[in-house]
Amino acid sequence: MSDPSDQRASVERALMDRFRDRANHVQEKPPRRLLQHAIALLLAVAIVLLVLTGFDRFLTSVQKFMEIEVEDEAPAVAAPAPAPAPTDPIPAFVVPAEVSPPPPADQDPRPSPPRAPDSAPASPR
Repeated sequence: MSDPSDQRASVERALMDRFRDRANHVQEKPPRRLLQHAIALLLAVAIVLLVLTGFDRFLTSVQKFMEIEVEDEAPAVAAPAPAPAPTDPIPAFVVPAEVSPPPPADQDPRPSPPRAPDSAPASPR
């Protein structure tokens, strides 16, 4: 058999050769792939333009839809609603036709007291 120190030396030598080869390859620059990068850039720009064009067409169609005037097929004069049948369910509440807006936040919701006329003489106390 061989001497253990010879085996260790051969293993160390093999490892050093591997590391030396790897160090030489690290310093070498890989070839540039200009064509691959150019094609990838063109495809990315094309995809972005396709998505933006689709979004533009979608917004255009929504604008056209919003501009369409809705024509009612019902007559201009509305007929009075028929009286409900006695078996119809009764609504729990009724929404008023007109709701007055709430007072602005900077005003007092309570009405102000009436002012005395200026022409009345002041009563002496």
